[in-house]
Amino acid sequence: MELPNIVVVLVEPEEPGNVGFVSRVLANFGVQELRIVGWDPREDMTAQIFSVRANNILDSAGIFDDLPSALEDIDAAWATSARAGRNHSVTRALVPLKDLPDPTTLEGKIALVFGRESSGLTNEELGLCELAFTIPTSEAYPSLNLSHAVAVVLHHLFSNYGLEEPSEIILPRAATRNERDQVMVFMDEVIDGLNLKDYRKPIAKQVFRNLLGRAYMTGREVTTLTGIARKLYDLVNECEKVED
Repeated sequence: MELPNIVVVLVEPEEPGNVGFVSRVLANFGVQELRIVGWDPREDMTAQIFSVRANNILDSAGIFDDLPSALEDIDAAWATSARAGRNHSVTRALVPLKDLPDPTTLEGKIALVFGRESSGLTNEELGLCELAFTIPTSEAYPSLNLSHAVAVVLHHLFSNYGLEEPSEIILPRAATRNERDQVMVFMDEVIDGLNLKDYRKPIAKQVFRNLLGRAYMTGREVTTLTGIARKLYDLVNECEKVED
């Protein structure tokens, strides 16, 4: 497997044929694990026919009720979206496909999350992922077919990073999702304690989440950051007590 730690997640795919084509694309680029959120299209005849000789990937696909459960054992989730916002829209700040990190140098499972053919991923679903990226397309027709989008992304990763043998350069252990979430537990408390207007607090929290998601962080780095966030939290509490 040239991309052994990549997991492709399809959120509520609407066309069984696309699921079959996606299975074939995974086989083309050395990815073995497919997860499907919402319903089970594996027995659909169209899906089976379009998967051609990648039926094993289709048949072994995991079926999940919702996206959080599909990402439960994932170390980092990268979501694709065509709905890029302007600079002031922190919840939709996207990076271009070419700026994705090299997944072969990261430990743990990396999920590539793709949304519905008709509407993509919701803002809430994008918020569950550490990083959101976009595929460059013509402005005249920016929407890609689901299986085509998966093919473009996997081709990019495969052609740039897919090796016949595992990369010899392995970065230190990547921070887990739980470790990154722990940082935000304290940062949320810090932001709540600051003298900010109420409507600015959710924006500030989202900015910190975006920064954590776009940055590759090791377990040691996140542990250090959590300690700093805890100290900031203590300082904010002390200032509140003095003011009282």
